[in-house]
Amino acid sequence: MLLDRVLTPHSLPLQLVNARSVARWALICEELTLVLTVFYCFIFLHDRDEGNSLHRWTSPSWWAKGFCVFEDQQIYNSHFLSFAGDLIGGGWLFFKNWQRYRETANPKLRVAVAVSAFTILHGVGHFIIGFVLSEDFMAEVRPSRVAVLQSVLNFKIAVVFFSLGPFLGWSNGIPLQTCALVHALSACLFLEFVPTQFTFGFMQVYLNVWYCLPRALFIGTETAQEVSKRVDDSWAFVSAGFLVLTIVSFLEMLTCDAGFMSLTGHFVYDGSIVVLAGVYSAALWRAKPNQFGAPLAGAGAAAAASAAAAANTN
Repeated sequence: MLLDRVLTPHSLPLQLVNARSVARWALICEELTLVLTVFYCFIFLHDRDEGNSLHRWTSPSWWAKGFCVFEDQQIYNSHFLSFAGDLIGGGWLFFKNWQRYRETANPKLRVAVAVSAFTILHGVGHFIIGFVLSEDFMAEVRPSRVAVLQSVLNFKIAVVFFSLGPFLGWSNGIPLQTCALVHALSACLFLEFVPTQFTFGFMQVYLNVWYCLPRALFIGTETAQEVSKRVDDSWAFVSAGFLVLTIVSFLEMLTCDAGFMSLTGHFVYDGSIVVLAGVYSAALWRAKPNQFGAPLAGAGAAAAASAAAAANTN
């Protein structure tokens, strides 16, 4: 067929060949993130069922709190640093992204706005966990143990706090109704069953699955349209960013007492979020009006156009 001939390696435009290579690396990042996510859950379940603390694989300090908390003074700790960093960095990014979204009406900036808002909420969550709630705070939010009104409030908070997950799923082709249903059910399960030690882990797993699973299952790397969905608008960078954050979460869980804590502990993770969100936002800001997503701006779309032009020529 004509289209098959256009998309064969010997007739592909060079731009599409390069973009396809980036798309394949993005897919690899998503697959590795999912594999590490499964392994992360396996490690937690192993240590949860391990009665002897000496046989646990996670660092004792991480297991005690679910975070690797660096504490120099009573206030100056990982939770405070994460709160301050997320509030300042996320707040500035939210303001800049929202401002540019209103000026340009560029729908691609919606993801940057959502990530910035999540960063702010993440920081507020650290303040509440570090300075308001008790150490075993998840025991205080179980729907089966609290009043109905309190349970409804906790549900609304969980829905808002984890809303970036279904938003990413919807942005990658999952129907809105499916996203809403799964998200509501996940919030209920989180409040009733997730232990304090796994609150941070749950958030990481939740976002990983919402973003990486639909992309790995439904977006290929062969056709120009698939390449465009993987490369344009800096989606490839986002995929790499998820892998980086998952690796950082592994290091926090396994090496907290072996040196990670001395590097400010969990603030390394939150700082990584702010840096990655900043780079992603800057890439969108620097893109040309018709090529959002620099430094991979419009590569997939341009490749698709080249392929279509070649098809018409033939």
